[in-house]
Amino acid sequence: MGVGLGLALAIAMGGRVEGGQGASQPPVERGRYLVGITGCHDCHSPKVKGMTPDLTRALSGRPSTTAVPAPQKSEVHASLDFTAFSGPWGQTVASNLTPDAATGIGTRYNEASFITAMRTGKKPNGTMIQPPMPNEVYQNMTDDDLKAIWAYLRTIKPVRNAVMAGMTPAPAAGQK
Repeated sequence: MGVGLGLALAIAMGGRVEGGQGASQPPVERGRYLVGITGCHDCHSPKVKGMTPDLTRALSGRPSTTAVPAPQKSEVHASLDFTAFSGPWGQTVASNLTPDAATGIGTRYNEASFITAMRTGKKPNGTMIQPPMPNEVYQNMTDDDLKAIWAYLRTIKPVRNAVMAGMTPAPAAGQK
């Protein structure tokens, strides 16, 4: 059997491909890999020069200097740095995923609540995780993969950034 066919069969059958970025990696390295391939930097990292993530502020969410697009009823609009959005659902800003003690992910989540949020699409405070967050991607990950992402996020450089500055909180799940 050729390498290409073997690879296709392994993927089709849900198997992991040896020699790649497999689950046998240490959790933090696995998490770094998963954060990279699932596009977390696309929205959660401010940008320099187009869509290049500013790695000095990696995964720190919407900067206070980024204007949130005006509410839209029939279109989706994004800020130029792709950290703030508006659409039929309302307005969304990318969260600070760094371990900053005052404004980061640990102020809202622990490992268990992070996994629950990724599985249910609901934040610990009861609000729904809004577009453009690709909830479906994370809902299908294994617990080990989600734990690896959590482990990696706990190791990155803390960045103090209150992303909700100037925002109106979204209604709780089931409310309008």
